Amino acid sequence: TLNDLNSAIALEFSEDRYYKLSIRLLDAGGKTIIVSDNFSVQDLETSEIAVTKAKGGESVFQSVRVRERKYPFRLLTKAIDQDGSLKYILQIGLYMKPLYKTIENLKSNLLILMPILIALSIAGGWFLARRSLLPIENITRTTREITASNLNKRLLPTHTGDEVDELANTINLMLDRIEDSFVRIVQFTSDVSHELRTPVAAIKTGTEVMLSRERTVEEYRELLENNLSALERMTRMISDLLEISRSDSGVNILHLKSFNLGNMLKELQNKFRLISETKNINILFNEVPGFQITGDKDLLRRVFSNLLDNAIKFTSSGGSVSITLTDRGNDIVTGIKDTGIGISEEHLEKIFDRFFRVDTSRSRDTGGIGLGLNICKNVVELHKGNIDVKSKTGIGSTFEVILPKNITNS
Repeated sequence: TLNDLNSAIALEFSEDRYYKLSIRLLDAGGKTIIVSDNFSVQDLETSEIAVTKAKGGESVFQSVRVRERKYPFRLLTKAIDQDGSLKYILQIGLYMKPLYKTIENLKSNLLILMPILIALSIAGGWFLARRSLLPIENITRTTREITASNLNKRLLPTHTGDEVDELANTINLMLDRIEDSFVRIVQFTSDVSHELRTPVAAIKTGTEVMLSRERTVEEYRELLENNLSALERMTRMISDLLEISRSDSGVNILHLKSFNLGNMLKELQNKFRLISETKNINILFNEVPGFQITGDKDLLRRVFSNLLDNAIKFTSSGGSVSITLTDRGNDIVTGIKDTGIGISEEHLEKIFDRFFRVDTSRSRDTGGIGLGLNICKNVVELHKGNIDVKSKTGIGSTFEVILPKNITNS
């Protein structure tokens, strides 16, 4: 009833609210029946279009500007049916000043806070960036401090498992490899200088002694033989260095031709027999015909010469060296087995590394600087083959060279 509606309106305005509603009730003809005190009939004229739409069952929302008011009203017009026919038209208005004031205050506060927030963001970003880049700076500083004199220095990992920690570990691994290479190069330089100085000094000293007074023909012959031996050693060393240089530069070209591998090994057996007999070492080779192979004969001769030379050097008097040939379909396997001192398991993985020597004093006595097996490995791999070793300390070693029967220069 209208009384109930009046009571509801009175209750609405009796409470303290931030937003005050303006209410007006019209009859079906558009005449005002009930109006709240804050609803200005003069200011808010009834919109015929809104009333018409409300009569059609629509809820009409409007933003209405009124005289002498800075802010608009938001007006809802809605029809109320009773017994299936239009009875009333209800209009509820809300002056938008509080909302607009809130927005204006928010804008003002944002204008004040924005520079502060930007400054705080910049400061926070700078702090976080500095903190995140600090490990990088530590890595950079430590890396700059590492020189040839302190290659054993390492970066301290953060153990955080992030990218910076991974970078530090990667750099440490790289430094391990660099240090290992540097130590080998230093050792190699020392060894080469020693190996070259020894024969040169022997030649110089022997020649000076011979020239100090008249000598017999036999004494001159002995000097020349000693000088020739020293020169051969130097030539062999220089040849090894040149081979290593060619291998590193990638200019090693195979001069391929077909030849009988068994015949070449027989020639090497006869060549090294003269050396082995002086040590009472027997070289065994069971010749098997038909081992034809395509390869660089000179390079392969050098491989098997190195292997036989090592086998004889490290085999004691009364021992033996055996050569075997095995046909494995597309490959030929050459085995060189000795009954020498053998190689410990810890050194097996390194014997093909450049400049590596199991026993530096023994290698120096036998004239080696740790290049022979590395050259063997490079030559075999150039032939698309593989070289392997099995050894036990005090029992002996077996080197197997696996070569394809036919290869092409590619």
